[in-house]
Amino acid sequence: MTTAHPSRTITVGNAPFAVFVATQAEMKPLARSLQPTRRSAYRSDAIVRFGIKGRDFLLARTGVGPDNAATAARRLFEETPIAAALSLGVAGGLSPQLRTGDLIVGNRTILRRSSGQVLYGEKDSRLESFPCDPGLQDAAMTVIRRWDSRHCLGPILTVGRIAPTAEEKRRLAAESGAIALDMESAAIASAASACLVPFLAIRGVLDPVHEDLAVDFDQFLDERGEPQLLALIRYLITHPFTLPTMVGLGLRTKTICARLGPLLQELSSTLS
Repeated sequence: MTTAHPSRTITVGNAPFAVFVATQAEMKPLARSLQPTRRSAYRSDAIVRFGIKGRDFLLARTGVGPDNAATAARRLFEETPIAAALSLGVAGGLSPQLRTGDLIVGNRTILRRSSGQVLYGEKDSRLESFPCDPGLQDAAMTVIRRWDSRHCLGPILTVGRIAPTAEEKRRLAAESGAIALDMESAAIASAASACLVPFLAIRGVLDPVHEDLAVDFDQFLDERGEPQLLALIRYLITHPFTLPTMVGLGLRTKTICARLGPLLQELSSTLS
């Protein structure tokens, strides 16, 4: 495994914070829960600018997967100065100690490269590690401990496809040493590292390591990870037993991301 050099420890300036999420299902409850002191109209359907207690934020939807995430993050970093970058949303649990809804604060992110996936050039190692910013990490842990919420500090693994089975999640845990799994954080960290932007990932556990999702998401999600209505209807007609699982995952996602809004508000005060 190779390790990228850490970005500078955060020095808060006047530039906005970039907050990245993958999907509309994560973006909407997070945006609703923020209660911003000021908010502009959507610059596009993927980015909204808002202010909390004197701090500006850009909430950006990247699409699912490391390639989409890296492209969105790099574009935003090139367009405007950014004080720090946060990857928020849901993750799969890789540690048996983690339960649904537990918060994961990344101390590093690990990018698992696959054939055909190129981010800033091929590397010799299959796994590449990007440290999270210690200043951001300490600030987030201070807020979460004050809440007395269940949480864990550890590495987050980023992969290029959904890991739907418990067996696959256990294999990825053994391979990487990570405690949680997502599809974007390390790719955003890679872009942030290249642009010298401090970075932190905070995720909520959607599915614990022992849970089999038993849903073939490739049947109805588009290239950005958003559901295609007609394809989803067809899938549910032919796989009606998956409906309770998908409804449950949707409700969990909404609950987790609604909690991340107040966390972001308190974090903005800590860093102001």
